[in-house]
Amino acid sequence: MTRKPNTLKTITELTPKQRLFVDYYVDNYGKTTKVEAAIHAGYTSKSKYGPTETASRLLNPDLNPHVVRYFEKRYAQELAIREKDKLRIYKRFENLSKKAEEKNQFAAAINAEFRAGQMAGHFVDNKVITHLGLEGMSREQLERRLEELENKIETSRNIIDVTSEAVTEKS
Repeated sequence: MTRKPNTLKTITELTPKQRLFVDYYVDNYGKTTKVEAAIHAGYTSKSKYGPTETASRLLNPDLNPHVVRYFEKRYAQELAIREKDKLRIYKRFENLSKKAEEKNQFAAAINAEFRAGQMAGHFVDNKVITHLGLEGMSREQLERRLEELENKIETSRNIIDVTSEAVTEKS
């Protein structure tokens, strides 16, 4: 019986190692690497770059699209859980703040409160960006700027103005 090409496989046809690799990688996303997830799943190699190569191949959509689809599905599930569970995160920040205050670590307490406030949208970082180029100016601003430049030229013209006198030689 011939093997089915990976491009035709579905999520249900993952091997136990592939499933373990993705589950471990998603559950520990940000704390672990693809290589560590591959080693944890049981992928071994005699080559120095074996686990790195295996991890890269597993998450390559051209080589293993079924694994990538499963990864994207699990990752989306984790993101959905985190989005829905903001109250838990607020409570965690509150708990961290209280513990820091009890230990007289006020900077850490303030930071925890600040981060909770940022999540809630209380602290918004507004930045005003001004365009110094002519493209970002309105017509009135352009006319005003041209007038300023003309005035500068007029005042500097007086400084540079030199009158010449005819010089005659006396012998």
